[in-house]
Amino acid sequence: MKILTLLLIAFQCLVAPFAFGDDEEKKIAEAMPGKPTVKPKKSHKILVYSKPSGFRHGSIPTGIKGLRIMAEKTKAFEATFTLETTEFTKKGLAKYDMIIFNNCTHVQKAFTEQAQRDAILGFIKSGKAFAGFHSASDGGMPQWQEYTDMIGGCFAGHPWGAGGKWPFFVEDPKHPVNKAFKDKEFTFSDEIYQYKGYDRSKLRILIGLDSVKSGKKGNSKTNDYPVSWVRSYGKGKIFYSNFGHNKATWWTPYMLQHFLDGIQWALGDLDGPSESVPQSKNTK
Repeated sequence: MKILTLLLIAFQCLVAPFAFGDDEEKKIAEAMPGKPTVKPKKSHKILVYSKPSGFRHGSIPTGIKGLRIMAEKTKAFEATFTLETTEFTKKGLAKYDMIIFNNCTHVQKAFTEQAQRDAILGFIKSGKAFAGFHSASDGGMPQWQEYTDMIGGCFAGHPWGAGGKWPFFVEDPKHPVNKAFKDKEFTFSDEIYQYKGYDRSKLRILIGLDSVKSGKKGNSKTNDYPVSWVRSYGKGKIFYSNFGHNKATWWTPYMLQHFLDGIQWALGDLDGPSESVPQSKNTK
């Protein structure tokens, strides 16, 4: 039964990028930006890894569809989709400009060989790009502390569940990756994490959750709950967003624009700072 379940998961994830005409795909295509935010400086190739090694999110195939349609419609990049770890070697990654981890929990269980781990982190440090969505941060420590250090934090629970509608604020209104958000405060339904191993001084927080308005208390003494951020890592750049648990996130126009801008920023096409900024609200 376990083998059958794994085969079904693999089939669903692999078929999703090539399924045309379903309702999800239509909604994603209608919501997707029609062109890149800025013209790519070169032809970019991205490797998208989507296999969970822990909890499996039902939105994984939706995210695959979203990233495939983003590539096809905007032409900002070319995407290769995989559930395998075989390409994650120094030689295998050499043909790519970016790695995307799409909702893949517990990556420390998928990449157990030190050579693989070194290849991934070395790829970014050398000047390449990385983007992660939602549970890409549900992994790393303590077995792979360096991964947590790279992405910026590790899942430590989600007081703000997927069925709620939560208050968010744009912490860095002038950053180009935040251009999709027309208001400085907004509400949205998705599952939002609190973190361990999080250090604000290493990240530039773009979107934050307003825990005071939410009525829920998390693990931060200063009510610091980042949702989307960017950072530099060696010579490379990283974009991460906690959004993406709910399928509907992947057909929300301003979220897709935010994701596209984050990807283009990490690829070096969109200019914007990565230095940390002080927490702007809810410090007590």
